[in-house]
Amino acid sequence: MNTLLSWYAWLASRTPLSALNDIMLKAALRARGYNGSRNFHDSGEDFFIREVLAKSSPTVCIDIGAHVGDYTLRLLGETLALVISFEPLPHVCRELQNRTRSYGSRSIVVNKGVGDATGRRSIHYNADSPRLASFSDEVNRVPFVNNRDTLDIDMVTLDDYLQSGEHDEVSFIKVDTEGYEGEVLVGAASSIRRYRPMFIQIEFNRHQLFRGRTLLSFAEQLPEYDVHQLIPHGWVRRDPADPLANIFEYSNFVFVRRPEPQS
Repeated sequence: MNTLLSWYAWLASRTPLSALNDIMLKAALRARGYNGSRNFHDSGEDFFIREVLAKSSPTVCIDIGAHVGDYTLRLLGETLALVISFEPLPHVCRELQNRTRSYGSRSIVVNKGVGDATGRRSIHYNADSPRLASFSDEVNRVPFVNNRDTLDIDMVTLDDYLQSGEHDEVSFIKVDTEGYEGEVLVGAASSIRRYRPMFIQIEFNRHQLFRGRTLLSFAEQLPEYDVHQLIPHGWVRRDPADPLANIFEYSNFVFVRRPEPQS
């Protein structure tokens, strides 16, 4: 096998085969879940919601970074759970509210950002691509991000939001905050210990490269969880210390709580 790989490496490094090799590499990465498209089927998110999350009968799901509600609507449509959606940009949040209104009390929309401290913080955004808005300055170094505008936003930690104890259970937390995922987890640490949600989904993208975050660092924030990567129409268990699980391209990882040890 090593001889074969060495022969292939020598051959594929030569022009014009190097271009073909790059295409094959991108195809292989896509098969591993590093998908340049946000298509719900190709990303594996439809599979996860329908075949895993819905079958676990979740009671409360939290969508942090909901944008206009594509993920929220899938949660509302595929489960019977209460869905709490956070979206910081006011004009985007209004669209989210309009799209979820028909679900009545099953949908709670919160026009706030979520992070590691409650208060006010500037969000960086572009009106032409509000999906890429972020509370992080560094992500403007990502080539496809051009967050040229700023707006002061009300922030809350998930711990502060849930401290009233109104909810007896939180089954699922999804975090898609364009590079701010680490701060969200810091501000949710007590809630995660308290509620022990079965699943926590985190988007992993090029943003983490510029923020100095790895999949391993997220796994260390969630030591009681195993890591699975969503792949086209499925998911696969990953070792967060594996370099191939720490590639800075668009992907989604689901952290699955380990069963309680038997006494």
